Amino acid sequence: MIEFDPWYLLVFVPMLLAWYSQVKVRKIYKQYDEQPNRRGLNGLEIAENLLGHYTLSSIRIENTPGVLTDHYDPQANILRLSDGVARGRSITALGIVAHEVGHASQDAENYRFMRLRTFLGKRVGLITQWSSIAFIGGWILGFPVLMALSGAILAGMLLFSVVTLPVERNASDRALRSLEETGLAVAEERKGVRIVLRAASFTYLTNVVQRLGSFLFLVVMVAAARGIAD
Repeated sequence: MIEFDPWYLLVFVPMLLAWYSQVKVRKIYKQYDEQPNRRGLNGLEIAENLLGHYTLSSIRIENTPGVLTDHYDPQANILRLSDGVARGRSITALGIVAHEVGHASQDAENYRFMRLRTFLGKRVGLITQWSSIAFIGGWILGFPVLMALSGAILAGMLLFSVVTLPVERNASDRALRSLEETGLAVAEERKGVRIVLRAASFTYLTNVVQRLGSFLFLVVMVAAARGIAD
């Protein structure tokens, strides 16, 4: 009989939680994507209005391929909208665009957590691909040092995910405030936008849990390799 090691729950449970969060966010996005916004504006028009509200005339708007791939690029000062959001006239499009413009306003104001995330993202992104290689190499070859290196990389990824939380929360707060100040959304619509943004924020939280679980699992494996744990 194969014995199940309970330490594997540190990996499997966060993975299930991440899968659930993705299912939930897609369900909510679809629900509010079927509800048109009161002004009948599409995502591109909403973006132009909100960028004008923040006097961010230097930021360009571009299309990006894929679904829910919308993002603000602080390095290029470009707001990238997926085709579905750019053309969409729904509450979902309203929330997504307002959130991404919120990131643009963070960048313009030198919001400290966004600066920290950008700083970490540049460095963590370069070494992330080596994490699995270091772990597998250390496990197969019996080199705990390689596994410890993998742990250091995972720790950096975990820190990046933790810093992302306040950045996303603040962008959502800015989104709701800007929609109210510009009159682009009435109270009922802002309630829908809030639900959409909360669903999205849950995915960031589960990402933290997932990386924390992976990091703790690696700690246990390194300890086992060194004979510290059973």
